[in-house]
Amino acid sequence: MVEQHARPVDVVVVGAGPVGLCLARSLAGTGLTVTLIEQQPRAALAEAAFDGREIALTHASRAILERLGLWARLDPAEISPLRDAQVLNGGSPFALTFAAARDGHGRDLGWLVPNHLIRRAAWQAVQDQPGVEVLDQTSVAAIDTGPRHTSVTLADGRRLQARLVVAADSRFSSTRRLLGIGARMRDFGKSMLVCR
Repeated sequence: MVEQHARPVDVVVVGAGPVGLCLARSLAGTGLTVTLIEQQPRAALAEAAFDGREIALTHASRAILERLGLWARLDPAEISPLRDAQVLNGGSPFALTFAAARDGHGRDLGWLVPNHLIRRAAWQAVQDQPGVEVLDQTSVAAIDTGPRHTSVTLADGRRLQARLVVAADSRFSSTRRLLGIGARMRDFGKSMLVCR
């Protein structure tokens, strides 16, 4: 049974990283109310710091970012074409190579975009979006599932009642664990070198 003071929303998204923000953006115009829960303060979301990660985007990923209005927010000087990729196995002289077509009509394999710039663009895209609320500097303390809704209790004591809860709080998701959803992780002990 949900507490009477739990505020009803349609969707709770835990994690305001690129995935959570893009999901919230994709729900624009649907009439659904979306609440994003994020541990970081708004200022850190708006000016996401450089984290050293380059995200390889396929043509399909770019199309999604264009549709959501994010691609146009990225500085073209920060977008690098992904032309070639090689997979090496230790000291073996053989390599699995992926290369863009060189016939003059081919397309690049994709693009490399710094992760922090995708985060900033996603944050900008959800600003002033009707139906989206961001609750920053808090986290999920408890989740109680039910047949019609889920009750979400935040670390600051606020309660939400949602029809859907989305765990977008990283591969180490504490929300997933609170829901009892298991995951297997395997470190392959491999390294990657990205050259821009």
